[in-house]
Amino acid sequence: MATLQSITTSPPHPSSTLVNISDDADLRLIRVLAPSTTDPSSFESACASSISDGDAAGLLRTVIGNGAIAGLLTGGYTIDEAVSAFSLLTVYLDRVADAKVERELCVALADAVGDVEENGEDGRREKQSTMVSALFNLRSDGNEKVKLLTRIVELADLSALSPGEPRGVVALADLLESSNLKSLLALWGDIDNVGLRALYAAVSKGMDRVLAQLTKDVEDKTTMMKIKVTKERKQSYMLLFLDTYKEGSELDDEANSYAREAALYAIRDPINLFSTQRRILSLPAVSALQTTQPALYDLLKIFMVGKLQDYRDFTAMPDKMTVFTTHGLNEEECMKNMCLLSLVSLAGEHEEIPYSAIASTLNVDENEVERWVIGAVSSGLMEAKMDQLRRVVLVERCAVRQFGMKEWTALKVRLDKWKSNVKGVLDALEKSGASVAVDGQ
Repeated sequence: MATLQSITTSPPHPSSTLVNISDDADLRLIRVLAPSTTDPSSFESACASSISDGDAAGLLRTVIGNGAIAGLLTGGYTIDEAVSAFSLLTVYLDRVADAKVERELCVALADAVGDVEENGEDGRREKQSTMVSALFNLRSDGNEKVKLLTRIVELADLSALSPGEPRGVVALADLLESSNLKSLLALWGDIDNVGLRALYAAVSKGMDRVLAQLTKDVEDKTTMMKIKVTKERKQSYMLLFLDTYKEGSELDDEANSYAREAALYAIRDPINLFSTQRRILSLPAVSALQTTQPALYDLLKIFMVGKLQDYRDFTAMPDKMTVFTTHGLNEEECMKNMCLLSLVSLAGEHEEIPYSAIASTLNVDENEVERWVIGAVSSGLMEAKMDQLRRVVLVERCAVRQFGMKEWTALKVRLDKWKSNVKGVLDALEKSGASVAVDGQ
């Protein structure tokens, strides 16, 4: 797909080819654009005057203001032809003397492409996205690239946005993997928060579009996997959006809305999103829910660091229970997830757990313990084996729900034990070696 390839591979610059072919290449381009304007003759005259005066900014304003770019999006031009003409036009950005005006015109060009409404023609969105991608590749300013990437995401079709394909198959989806994008942003330099928020919001909304389509598809293993990774990506971008608000005084309605949505995502799917949302409680926008939506915040905190008894205490309070109906939360699913999370917490505290201890923690019969252990292992949050004769669970690995001073102390104890065991082995080997040497004499 041309849209995706153009993000990672800069297309040949058409201006050099066209200019070398004809001295009047600029005017020829204007004649290509003129028919889509309301007054082609006046348009050509105004553009010719700007070209004659060397007024690059004036030329671009005339092209943008007259809606001339819309003509490239009709069925009369292939994607390659439209991109070549548009790329030639973008050369004038480098000839704009004022850097601020240059940046404004760059964004205006992208808007002129992206704002053209669909008319039922197949492939128009792909053409729009590919044209903006060409501009993206030709620009070097970090803030410009962020704004252009935002436009690309808004214009991209679902196949280009959907995560879950093998790496290298869908370039845009690969680029939007949060660690990849963070690396790019670091290379682009200082980016203003306004641009970052727009980009993160665009990706989050893009994932909503993908999820809306996936939920219509047949529920097979592949679709369920794609739903899982799409939810993870949406949550990661909502949290990136919220992370741009460093102080509570910066919060606005959009931040409050995203904080509420991120909290609900964390509560509805705490198992699959476990590693994605470790820092959620530390975000000022989420902390602000303590004041604006205290019941929701309390429930979120239980899911992040609490145990099953905390959840039971919460649901025993009538004023707290309204949070389930208010936000459409499934109590049965919440209980199931809290049981799994509580089991993981228990596994983090003990290497060997009796069936009776698990049954007591989860308030279930001992005959149900193995089912819960299998569920926790299947979730990927822990690795364990069950000794059915001794009726104990042997924990090999488990995820840590929180890591504070208590966890550091426990880690120190384990490391000291490991160090002592290794020393014992080395001492035994040393004595064994000495014994062999004596016997050899």
